[in-house]
Amino acid sequence: MANQTIQTPTASADHFHRWRIDEPNGPVSIGTCKVCGTTKQFKNWLSDMDFITNEEHRIAA
Repeated sequence: MANQTIQTPTASADHFHRWRIDEPNGPVSIGTCKVCGTTKQFKNWLSDMDFITNEEHRIAA
């Protein structure tokens, strides 16, 4: 899978970060904002706590 771009708001709100995330290689990949150069780590897996069941989804709605 190629590098991906993810947009997230910044604290200063002058732009949305446009993350270019390195290929998965280990537990985390480094993302670099294409606008300002800020870097951030992104985890390459979802823990069991990151998932909700269909029933939990129905209850939350």
